Amino acid sequence: MEAYEGPSFESENVEIYLSSATVVKIIMKGNKQIQQQNGDIEFPEGIELTFFDEFGEKTSILTAQKGFKSAEENIYRANGDVVVRNLSKEETLRTEELFWNPDTEKIYTNKFVTVQTLTELISGESLVAPQDFSTYEFTSVTESEFEINEK
Repeated sequence: MEAYEGPSFESENVEIYLSSATVVKIIMKGNKQIQQQNGDIEFPEGIELTFFDEFGEKTSILTAQKGFKSAEENIYRANGDVVVRNLSKEETLRTEELFWNPDTEKIYTNKFVTVQTLTELISGESLVAPQDFSTYEFTSVTESEFEINEK
């Protein structure tokens, strides 16, 4: 008799709330969630993470076509048309793969990435930022285009 090696369970239209001291810190949504036997979690039909500050205000939103959480490392990976928007600064990050570490509250990638601000479009490779995308650091900038509005 063969041992079952498929998923532990599958859920649809998932909404997960992560909180600290009664304040919601993250809302995670997915059309489908698959929990594997080893604890890994897949979001094969898209994932959306909404991050909140200590006052419960939305700070940023991350969306991707697919998501994956490694149970062993507690690291999330977002793949396919990954977009992170900082809501207060109106800045947008775009890449094909992004990692989120909930323990360090950092997002990062080694892939090609663009950041669009209100005045410029910056592209490069390898970026690290806090999960609220309030600041960011490129390790390799390839191009920066500035728009200067004169009045």
